[in-house]
Amino acid sequence: MDIVIFFKSLKPGDWSKKVTEKWTVKDVLSHLVGWNREVVIELRNIFEKETEPWFMKTDDYVEFNDKIYNEFKKRLPEELLAEFEKWQKAWENEVKNIGEDKIRQKTYGLGF
Repeated sequence: MDIVIFFKSLKPGDWSKKVTEKWTVKDVLSHLVGWNREVVIELRNIFEKETEPWFMKTDDYVEFNDKIYNEFKKRLPEELLAEFEKWQKAWENEVKNIGEDKIRQKTYGLGF
């Protein structure tokens, strides 16, 4: 996965560089970890509970993004990379378990 290779290539000082006025490189990875986890959870809910993902019913993600930031702000970059890979693998497994064709029929905009 190219994004993992990119993050693994960073030097220690790169993680604190600002990407935006508010976010550092590390914050971006935290954001990706949190959203990957959330997509896995919601993908399961779609097929187990027949519910539409909460994030498809809103345009306001500030509270969720703040929650992710606070949850991961003290984690080391290496820990975040491990979490990212874990949730990326979980996402791939969910797609395999449910079936890509079945997911495509009921995606709610999950990127399939």
